[in-house]
Amino acid sequence: MISVTSQRFFTFLLCIFLIGASNAPARTGVPAGSIEGIDIIETEPADFPRNLVNAGITHGWTNVIVGIDEHGELYDILVIGYSLPAFAQSAFAALHKWDFKPARINGKPVTTVIQLNFTFDHANNGVKVVTFQTLDFTHHMGNTESEGVEKLFRLDELDQIPVPVHLVSPAYSAEDMRRNAGKKVTVSFYIDESGNVRLPTLTYADDEEIARKALAAVAQWQFEPPAYRGKPVITKASQEFLFTAKDK
Repeated sequence: MISVTSQRFFTFLLCIFLIGASNAPARTGVPAGSIEGIDIIETEPADFPRNLVNAGITHGWTNVIVGIDEHGELYDILVIGYSLPAFAQSAFAALHKWDFKPARINGKPVTTVIQLNFTFDHANNGVKVVTFQTLDFTHHMGNTESEGVEKLFRLDELDQIPVPVHLVSPAYSAEDMRRNAGKKVTVSFYIDESGNVRLPTLTYADDEEIARKALAAVAQWQFEPPAYRGKPVITKASQEFLFTAKDK
């Protein structure tokens, strides 16, 4: 008998590497030099909120995680921190106006999840945007001079590990189970303040077809909202689906 097992959640792998547009299997371990990051075309600059200027506030920041698909389309924005909500709103509005060229692995376009850090400085009349192609959890780095709201926390920082309230199994057929014995798929994802899964992505896949089914399933999962010191926050988790052959 062949079955699929899913191991307990573990944390913090990578945030790039998703299913490409080609039929080649999605994979990790890409040779050095074969990854091309996304290009961001800032068609309009992010605005410094006028109401903050009138209030005497001249600088601020917001950090967001965005998903860009293999066609260069922005499909999700997750705000993970800001000095004031107005800065997050400005970044959110700007992102919807910008154009993107997708990342590529070995020349093939791929869906990518990246972190963008916006720094607003009215005195210099500009907004600096820093892109991180791989995401770690140094969520305090770069903003130590400004107080604000940090929303992204590690699993081990939470009050408790988020409890799943709705899980959907990947729609694997008997043929999938037979053909893919010994293979695995690893999906990383964010859990937002409402317990919804956001930006599910692949960190490893031995087969693209089963990977797509795993992604589709995880996208439907829901959890009790993650909390840090009693307040809803965002966290990142990863789930491995392992195809194992068992004795009949």
